[in-house]
Amino acid sequence: MKALVLSGGGSKGSYQIGVWRALQQLGIKFDIVTGTSSGAINGALITQNTYFRAIHVWKNLNYKNIFGSEFNNSSKLITLYKGFVKNFINDGGTEVKELQELINKNLKINRFYNSKINYGLVTYNLTTKKPLLLQKKDIPKDKLGDYILASASCFPAFKTKKIDGEEYVDGGYYDNLPINLAIDMGADEVIVVDLHEVGLKRKTKKKVKQTIISPRNNLSNFLVFDAEYSRLNMKYGYNDTMKVFGKFEGNHYTFRLNEVHKFKTKYEETYKYILDKVFNTKDAIKEFEKRIELPQDLKDNIILKGIEDTGYKFNIDDSKIYTCKRFNRVLKHEVRKQLKSKEKNSVLSIFKLLQAQEYEKVKSKIITRPFDLIKAIYIYTIFEV
Repeated sequence: MKALVLSGGGSKGSYQIGVWRALQQLGIKFDIVTGTSSGAINGALITQNTYFRAIHVWKNLNYKNIFGSEFNNSSKLITLYKGFVKNFINDGGTEVKELQELINKNLKINRFYNSKINYGLVTYNLTTKKPLLLQKKDIPKDKLGDYILASASCFPAFKTKKIDGEEYVDGGYYDNLPINLAIDMGADEVIVVDLHEVGLKRKTKKKVKQTIISPRNNLSNFLVFDAEYSRLNMKYGYNDTMKVFGKFEGNHYTFRLNEVHKFKTKYEETYKYILDKVFNTKDAIKEFEKRIELPQDLKDNIILKGIEDTGYKFNIDDSKIYTCKRFNRVLKHEVRKQLKSKEKNSVLSIFKLLQAQEYEKVKSKIITRPFDLIKAIYIYTIFEV
């Protein structure tokens, strides 16, 4: 049986909805979903197969409908942290009644329990000092929303969740990535969505086939609940999943199939030509890599890294899906804007030296700005070749 395992991660959980969208498009089905914290919330929405409801939840998730008016419009992390500390000292944590209502409102009880997908969550019983790992069959219908919130009660930021006189906290205190729970439920293959957030992770008790999906881009802070960040995280989740299953290419940026080859074909010749001119030797690439002491994995991917780093240098949107032609068109536009602005930019300084064929001056930049040279060569490539 195949399982989808969803880690905790606060507001980063919106990434998992993008993963779900990609899995649906790929026709990948699973028999089991396990989750901790935000993964438990998403897991319930996935089990009941309400994708558009999940989109609605995350796009409308904000401080007011999680914490109430007290945290409304709190955008600065320091303001949030101070609020959490104050509430913990005065009241044992921040009340999240609004989040409970949001969960209950979006659960379709009959649809959830009639689903062919089995479901499991992790929470921690603070009263008994023991973890509680629940499967669908173990959860009373009238307490489903309570146990989901218990799994997501990020104490001490949030108050503990009380169920039948006992207190529960976030499942990340025991296992933030419930692969073992999926195995106990019968999984022999798992698709794991790991948001790499704070929480304990248990050593896998049994060897099973694992496909790991994790963010390759910087997601928002796990306490920042904002519609725009949620939309962006969902795009990243979709893109990364498609890369894992070989439908897209790239690392931090996302390119359609075979587009990276187009980049490399165009860039490699110029890269070698420029380095030959700078070092005046047949082994120019080896000489350059030796001088900057690149690790082997970077040597093997230096051209893709150069392309993607150039994109970041010029603030190219890393959530979109590109062809080689489109990426280069956007990059040229941004480069022209900066050239007109006459702001200091070390990459463009080297680019201008390359245009002027002042290779000795370029050589002097190698020790201090080697990666800027890699970026400048790419810009030279798309402008001059």
